[in-house]
Amino acid sequence: MKIITEISFYIALMSLAGMLLTILTPLRVLTIVLFLTMVGIPLSILSMFSREHIAKRIFALLGNLLPVSLVIYALVMEFIDEFLRAAP
Repeated sequence: MKIITEISFYIALMSLAGMLLTILTPLRVLTIVLFLTMVGIPLSILSMFSREHIAKRIFALLGNLLPVSLVIYALVMEFIDEFLRAAP
């Protein structure tokens, strides 16, 4: 379980660094980050059952959930803007 926690922690670090890079670079980096988080989320959930430090496990879980949640938030806001806007 310690190895799974380490892997999910490093994936979370890479995904957070990749999210910072998407500000400067095109969407190709965002797709790589989203792919990494799709691998990291199940590993983070599995690492919750290990005996590592709780702060490391929570950071790995939240770090892996952040990019996906930002994309979902953007899609929901676009949907709300498109369909609930008052017609002129």
